Amino acid sequence: MSVEMDNHVTDLLPAYVLDVLTDGELGQVVEHLAVCEVCQEEYARLQAVAEDLPLALAQTAPPARVKTNLMHAIHAHQPTAMTPAQPAFWPRLVNSLRQRLPAIGLALIAVLAVVNVLLWRQLSLANQQAATRMRVVDIANTQYSPGATGTLIMDANGKYGTLVVDNLASLNAGYQYQVWLTRAGVRVSGGLFSVNPEGYASLEIKASSSLDQYDSIGVTIEPFGGSAGPTGDKVLGASIPH
Repeated sequence: MSVEMDNHVTDLLPAYVLDVLTDGELGQVVEHLAVCEVCQEEYARLQAVAEDLPLALAQTAPPARVKTNLMHAIHAHQPTAMTPAQPAFWPRLVNSLRQRLPAIGLALIAVLAVVNVLLWRQLSLANQQAATRMRVVDIANTQYSPGATGTLIMDANGKYGTLVVDNLASLNAGYQYQVWLTRAGVRVSGGLFSVNPEGYASLEIKASSSLDQYDSIGVTIEPFGGSAGPTGDKVLGASIPH
């Protein structure tokens, strides 16, 4: 089938970016894009808009009722009950709008549709995090690490945890940061780590007991390979709630 250069597919490009075209429309767009620079430029513009949209979304905490509603839905229905209906909505919406709006209006609607999809995914992720009841502990910096931040993320039972730090100073080759867990005044090592040039690192905490059985967590600067007990400056520290 030959492709007419004047018969542009700009009205189909928003739906092409959203991946909601029918098989026949998809073949038409792909064939036309291969030879039409005008439509190639329009597709690149729409694709760039779609890729930049996640950067414009502010991270927000879901309302407290989200977890309650989510848990109620999980117990009331099968986990896959809502899955099949979601993909079919966008093709129907796009096909309906295509019959009523010019290409520029359809492009705007497509952008809004992408925003809604991203918001839906963001809320779904927040719901999943709420459902798993992950425990988060903020770890304060000290006079030796102004501007540094630390976060301990534990599972619901407090058995496993990961430490995430940011804005910590890069150390000389002969030193590392060492994590300490304290219980009844006794400190044990939770692991060693070094940060990247931006001061970021993450570490899965290693401990013989569940993390919520310890009273506190701290980070000190130690010789490379670690120490039997804290010897250097303490840069982060916090109590672990039980």
